[in-house]
Amino acid sequence: MPKQTQAQQNQAPQRGSRNGVVAILSVVIVVLVAANMLMWQQLRQASAGGGPLSILAQPATTPSDAGLRDFKVVNAHEHLFSRKYLDKYLRAAESTGVVRTLFVASSDFTLKGKGYEATKGNEANTLEILHVARQHPGKIIPFCTLHPGDPDPVGKLRRYVEEGAMGLKLYTGHGNFYDRPLDCEEMLPVYAYCQETNLPICWHVNFLRYAGEFERVMRQFPNMTVIVPHWGVTFWRPRGPEYQRFLKMLDTYPNLYTDTSFGTREILVGGLEIVSRERDLFRAFFEKYADRTLWGTDMVVTGNREKTEEWVEAVLRACRDVLEKDTYHFFMGAKGSRHADKKANNIYGVYRGLALSDDILRKVYETNIDKLFPPEKI
Repeated sequence: MPKQTQAQQNQAPQRGSRNGVVAILSVVIVVLVAANMLMWQQLRQASAGGGPLSILAQPATTPSDAGLRDFKVVNAHEHLFSRKYLDKYLRAAESTGVVRTLFVASSDFTLKGKGYEATKGNEANTLEILHVARQHPGKIIPFCTLHPGDPDPVGKLRRYVEEGAMGLKLYTGHGNFYDRPLDCEEMLPVYAYCQETNLPICWHVNFLRYAGEFERVMRQFPNMTVIVPHWGVTFWRPRGPEYQRFLKMLDTYPNLYTDTSFGTREILVGGLEIVSRERDLFRAFFEKYADRTLWGTDMVVTGNREKTEEWVEAVLRACRDVLEKDTYHFFMGAKGSRHADKKANNIYGVYRGLALSDDILRKVYETNIDKLFPPEKI
């Protein structure tokens, strides 16, 4: 076998190296092609089934980067811990087209978390909400709150109304607050006062537990204006009998409303996942009940470290995106977020939205709330 020259010996390893690189690149290309084919297949399956788009391009390319539609949005459901956290909310609201906000007064349990009492802090936060409403005329719709065990609840409610309260928030239909029937004797004068004065109630009622009690109250006070948020908490089971029961209540009582809020963090993510899977069902709801639905967020504005102005803006945007977009991205739902739905395995936090018409959105964002609270009276 002839000896190789020095030049040939130097070229041999280079050729081997080039061959190795070519082989590696070939494998990479095959893998990428296979991955793209898999992604496309899963995307088609998700599109056909209406499920969440878990396999998509990087979030930076998702439609949530597009602008929001041009509406003067009113947020009909939010909480505020203290006036010192209001400015970041108002800046985020301005960035997302929110012109007014209905703040409901809350107890220490809602604002500070477990370990605090549902009977404490109601008056202090009511007075705080009334104060910030006076500081920001035209921007804040203030709702007071009270507990059924309060002495002279009607007298307290009258005083709050005299000080500027435009509605009443009740938590008595919430599992963490429930301590007596919704139609208990001590609350009947409160309902009578609200019906007589046309004072709206934002009333958390879990239809999975307390629908019967709520129905008894409404039969006794059929003209009371009530906003039951979160679809009566039936959004968790939109194909269940409780959801149908809630729809029947909407059909029965023309002064009964709901709002589009889900709750904070994991509850919000869970709600977005459900809407993404059940698009046709929720679209049908809005087509029938657009006149009875308000837009809300229910993120609870506090001083928590994570709740920066950017965080608040992202939540406001997601709560609009779910109604306006066909697909959108929300960082809390992405894999790796501590708030993500583990069962959904939504890798990039990409969801299918409802892409509602402008006519429906105008009612949900503007018209319905303006009927209840005319802007010139705020």
